[in-house]
Amino acid sequence: MSESGLLDVLRGDAVGGWLQLPGSATAEVIGSVGFDVVCVDTQHGLIGPDSLLPMLQALAATGTPSMVRVHWNAPSPITEALDRGAAGVIVPLVNSAQEAAAAASACRWPPHGTRSYGPTRHGFMTSAPGDPVCAVMVESVAAVEAVSDIVAVDGVDAVFVGPSDLALSMGRPTSAQDGDPDYDALLARVLEAGRAADMPVGIFCASAGHVQRFRELGFTYFFVRGDGALLAEMAAAELRASRPGGAEPLRRG
Repeated sequence: MSESGLLDVLRGDAVGGWLQLPGSATAEVIGSVGFDVVCVDTQHGLIGPDSLLPMLQALAATGTPSMVRVHWNAPSPITEALDRGAAGVIVPLVNSAQEAAAAASACRWPPHGTRSYGPTRHGFMTSAPGDPVCAVMVESVAAVEAVSDIVAVDGVDAVFVGPSDLALSMGRPTSAQDGDPDYDALLARVLEAGRAADMPVGIFCASAGHVQRFRELGFTYFFVRGDGALLAEMAAAELRASRPGGAEPLRRG
């Protein structure tokens, strides 16, 4: 998918899937559900470089646009994700315009960036794909303070809020994202900056209820809980329904 195509998705009230478990079979299942986009999480997930390519191939086979949350704001993981075929990256821990500029530069070939040109994936070797989407994470009070400068950086295409880390950076529990007024004031600043720059602003959501809450606040795209969390919840629900009288399952580990 082209940059403009993925950006249109992120502008359009998109609900995305989230992968944290390695394996192309899981990627194929999540990609087949109908999510608008799926992110492969190599920061907090269990997915290493060798698992990433078959997962992106599986998502491509379902026709679902893919993004990768890289594990660090550095050229190497960004290049690895893009060379393996991701349509965009989510770059964590961006707290300043300078850090945002470094992320954007790593996504683009000269003269607009520092990414090295070396297509390997079949289909990319005969045509030069357009620039990928560079989404930078705002997940600290420092990032919120700098958000107007961050969204003004050439090559930054979207903002993505890390809600739990943002709460922790305030000295609040992660439950602040459930409606703490001071927390919501920070979100409002991020949303205002995004609107001023005509830029999609997304957020990770721990539940469908959070999707609805953050949609009402003005966010334009949402990633829901990862495959591991969904698997555990559905397995527990199925086990509970299978016990006599719906008894709670015995937790192990």
